[in-house]
Amino acid sequence: MSLRHALLALLEARPMTGYELAKQFDVSAAYVWHAHHPQIYTELRRLEAARLVEAEVGPRGAGGTKRHYYLTDAGCDELLRWLGEVAEPARERDAGYLKATYFEFGSFERARGHFRAHLEHYRRVAAHWSAHADQLERRDTALLRLRLAHAPQHARDAIVAYKVHVYRGLTERARTEIRWAQQGLALVDRLERDAGIAGDATVYQPTPPARQPSAS
Repeated sequence: MSLRHALLALLEARPMTGYELAKQFDVSAAYVWHAHHPQIYTELRRLEAARLVEAEVGPRGAGGTKRHYYLTDAGCDELLRWLGEVAEPARERDAGYLKATYFEFGSFERARGHFRAHLEHYRRVAAHWSAHADQLERRDTALLRLRLAHAPQHARDAIVAYKVHVYRGLTERARTEIRWAQQGLALVDRLERDAGIAGDATVYQPTPPARQPSAS
């Protein structure tokens, strides 16, 4: 249920409309927990039904209305309860690594293309996460400034430090992926050289296994 707890944590900074919350999610929690906007709106309705948030209806434009969501005492309690849980790390589910396990069923050039895409993706991600960590360290995001403004003085360093630690860790994780992709490209070069076949030729054509004769 990490999405609901991310939304509760965001609403601790200030009340927001669903639109504002979705936009704020995109520039903060989405870095560590991806969710589409329809999922966010659905979860907001669940939070309201569970009385973890309350909504106030206000005017919007000519005759329209909008809902501002407020964190409740029950929502604060739920956030603390969730943070008190020590969760077991998630089991691996990585489509890229799974595919790389069977690259022999293609060409060396195709494997090279996958590693290049992986490399470029994580170069962009590492730069993005590193820049965000720098921004947090400077206390230079709108949401962080709001949270620090109403937090007690003794908590402010912790508010900043934990977030910076997360994004520095994500940056290091991305750099590990960059090294893995670079090593993969070097591996493909070596395998292609040793195999002595064209880079666009299929290395190993998958074939159905022979059927065993049925017992009569």
